[in-house]
Amino acid sequence: MSVDRLDELAMRRQELLLRSQQLRADLAADQRYVIEALSGLDRFASIAKNVSKPIALGAAALLMLSFMRRARPAAFAMRALVWVSMARRLLPIVGLVRTFMRSRQRPPPPESP
Repeated sequence: MSVDRLDELAMRRQELLLRSQQLRADLAADQRYVIEALSGLDRFASIAKNVSKPIALGAAALLMLSFMRRARPAAFAMRALVWVSMARRLLPIVGLVRTFMRSRQRPPPPESP
């Protein structure tokens, strides 16, 4: 290879490194903007989650009591089977949502120099 070609490649490499550094800085700025915009939603979601736990437990207990009063044992068992099968279908989705929410709560990795 000629010296001119090596110099040209070195300049191109330098340009690409500078562009990569600029793009990383732009991405970090955009990430901070998105995190700031979503922080309000995260706060609202955590408040709603803390409030909904006791309410959901109370509602489930009342629902079970109402089922037990009205239904014969066989009908109650069939309804319970439907609810259990629905819960089995929804639990993987709930797990994915929980994993996503946990990943959102982790601090961002430190920026590399």
